[in-house]
Amino acid sequence: MNRGRCLELEQGLRDPRWVGDLEGLMTWLDGLIGVEDCIAAGLRRASVARDWLTFERYLLAAYRHPSRAFTGALCDVLRQRSGEVNNEDIVDVLAEIADPAAVGCLEETLWWQPHWDEYRQLAVKCIWALAAVGTPEAMRVLREAATCEAAPVREAAARKLGLAGA
Repeated sequence: MNRGRCLELEQGLRDPRWVGDLEGLMTWLDGLIGVEDCIAAGLRRASVARDWLTFERYLLAAYRHPSRAFTGALCDVLRQRSGEVNNEDIVDVLAEIADPAAVGCLEETLWWQPHWDEYRQLAVKCIWALAAVGTPEAMRVLREAATCEAAPVREAAARKLGLAGA
């Protein structure tokens, strides 16, 4: 891991010029090369410290530089079932990564029904992420979800299964 590159990433993510300029931040992130180890370390460090603001910043970087190196840290945070972090954003990143190792935590999150998610959007995003993984295990979870009572989840799973021809 290149300490200089990691320091540049850390400082860049904290730079106040990005306040109100998400597009600029994303463009800057897109220009970085070889930062995956730095992002993995930052996600882990921020989650252990429960520094969710920093975690969210690294999550943006993870979205732009998806890597299976992030799966463990992201699943660990999802399993905390915390309302202090944007769980939907974590699932979005896991969908970009499409790592078969995430199927278990995505399945667990799919069946979690947080009080703030009355329309089951977190579960629907889990469906999308599982479809992106596309393994037989992920398809099994989608088939189970296609028979659940919650209409948004059932319909999303049925659509993804139809697209996958499963």
